[in-house]
Amino acid sequence: MSLLDKIFAGRKPPQDDLQQRSRDAPAAVDADGTEIYEEDLVSHIMQELERRRDERAVLELQWTLNANFLAGHQNCDINIASRRIDDEQYVTKADNERRVYNRIAPLMETRHANLKSVNYDMVVEPRSAEMDDYAKAKVSTKLLTYCQGDTDFQAKKDKLISWAELTGTAFTLSFWDPNRGDLIANEGAVYDEQGEIVRPEKPIRTGGLDFGLVSSYEVFPASLCVQEIRDQHDIIIEQVRDVGEIYDLYGIKLQGRMMETYVLTPMENAMTGHGRNNIAIGMSKEQVEDVEKVVTYLENPSRDYPKGRLVIVIRDAIVYYGDLPAGEMPIVAVKSKPVAGQFFGKSPIQDLIPLQRTYNRIVNKIQDYVDTIAANPLIAPEGSIANLDELDATGIEPGTILIYRNVGDRPSFLQYPDLPSTVLSERDHIASDMEYVAGVSQLMVVGATPSGVTSGTAIDNLRQIDNTRMSLTADNIRDAVIAMARVWLRLNKEYSSGYRTMQIAGSDDAGYVYTWCADDINSYDIRYTAENELRHSKDQQRQDFVQALQLGAFTDDNGQLSKSAKQRARELFMGDSASGDAFTLDELQRKNAARENAFLDQGVVPERYRYDDDAIHLEEHKKYALSMDYRLLRKAMPQYAAAFDAHIDAHEQALAQKQNAMMQQMLAAQGGAAQNGQ
Repeated sequence: MSLLDKIFAGRKPPQDDLQQRSRDAPAAVDADGTEIYEEDLVSHIMQELERRRDERAVLELQWTLNANFLAGHQNCDINIASRRIDDEQYVTKADNERRVYNRIAPLMETRHANLKSVNYDMVVEPRSAEMDDYAKAKVSTKLLTYCQGDTDFQAKKDKLISWAELTGTAFTLSFWDPNRGDLIANEGAVYDEQGEIVRPEKPIRTGGLDFGLVSSYEVFPASLCVQEIRDQHDIIIEQVRDVGEIYDLYGIKLQGRMMETYVLTPMENAMTGHGRNNIAIGMSKEQVEDVEKVVTYLENPSRDYPKGRLVIVIRDAIVYYGDLPAGEMPIVAVKSKPVAGQFFGKSPIQDLIPLQRTYNRIVNKIQDYVDTIAANPLIAPEGSIANLDELDATGIEPGTILIYRNVGDRPSFLQYPDLPSTVLSERDHIASDMEYVAGVSQLMVVGATPSGVTSGTAIDNLRQIDNTRMSLTADNIRDAVIAMARVWLRLNKEYSSGYRTMQIAGSDDAGYVYTWCADDINSYDIRYTAENELRHSKDQQRQDFVQALQLGAFTDDNGQLSKSAKQRARELFMGDSASGDAFTLDELQRKNAARENAFLDQGVVPERYRYDDDAIHLEEHKKYALSMDYRLLRKAMPQYAAAFDAHIDAHEQALAQKQNAMMQQMLAAQGGAAQNGQ
């Protein structure tokens, strides 16, 4: 039974109003048999929620300040007394510049682009050396690949990176959705005595895995000083959800209310100097309509509760009380920069804010200097200008006729000294410091090398430093994704019933259907199929390949480049999509033979084709016959393995016949040459 099925089962609250339920009956029974009353449990959860909200208030202000600076609303700061973000009061002249020159946004976009390029393909290691465990690990690997595609992992990954970079921490919440999967049957509609539909026809499905993103604003841990989720006693999640979404998830109809939540909105009265207002986008609390709060209490497994506890509260009423799904905390933290001894991570924006303030001040001072020169202030003896009142009102505009009394009293422009070079160098220094703090450089941001860096070795070192610093965040994200994948496997094992099928695309661009059951999941040892690309980027792989090629690592005794090395060169320098157009006839033969190997796993026995190159097909088929996958196939489907062995024999016989024919031709040619010689 799935999580949502459990919510709908048993004591289900009335559809119209949760507040009308009687709360005198016990909500549940504790591990030692003590009755737990709903009012007491809800009161405890809500009191804890408010305590944790107050404890976490300063962090929440910092996240909001990060969002404002990223969005461009940077003339603001934290007001500890009022616990809000206030606009900074401008105490100098109103005609001074106060503009924002946002460097944080492009730096964070660069970080996001690099983190997005990291590969997240995973493989499950077998639990033991038994062949059956190898087969189950293969099924689990395919299941993870299927789950990534079915849950739209790539699109959600981008949002996950954005939230982790903004607040320092993002969270994923995995769950089993009974409304996903294949359609099994339709539950009939329910009618009242007058024949009107009370509940429409409901489709019954097999269910499927899904996961959602949870922001740091919505997560309240038991302690801010406990770093890992598994070490927390419990975690409370408070979400403001649309009443329609609540009905879809829990089947409860509610009258929505107006509540406050964090949203990006235009900020008013954002003064930019010269008496002008500018509309800036910033993060603030705003009122939203037709919503309701959903409070989820997740308690880690303990002695009293070996499978943990999950409590869902809507409008001070419990809509679900029970064990954690699969007996494990389904929430995973994704941290940009972990902080030792702290539950929440740290955002790079937090370190960039002081530098951004300084950068804005310097550039605004430079602009003030330019504006002052452009205003063309005049020096004139008193009484020498006849139309002084008019000039005071309009200033010196293009085409203005200046009337002065005597030639000796002719006004002159005020001379300004040149802008000190230290001001410009300080601006460049701050800009460079921001790149350093963000973990990027000019090479990564704009593709230009810093001043003085000209040698190829220095540029390579700079690129490697950039990738190494960025790879720390990428490793944190990859570790979190593996933790989430373990939750996925446990949820599939817990809630999948009977045999199920999944469609997935293979490496040879063909679609396959895999049949599996919950017993096939017995290992949670997961690793990535590829190294972190930020540690060993494509450029570095190309350079390593060229160096190995120059050393002769890919050539045979005759100095010829191997076919596999040529294929690797196409992948590195032309990309997978372009290499298909460059296939030689031999490479097409290898690809065709590999496809036959893959089809065998689906029960399709290959037949020798008239255009097959027997030597190449024989080599590829024997490679597959020596693999663990083929041994598993031989054990599971011996008839297919026997047919494949016969297919290999057919290639060997055809190759032997061709070789014999060539030998006969050579002998005949030698005999003819001998007769001509006589």
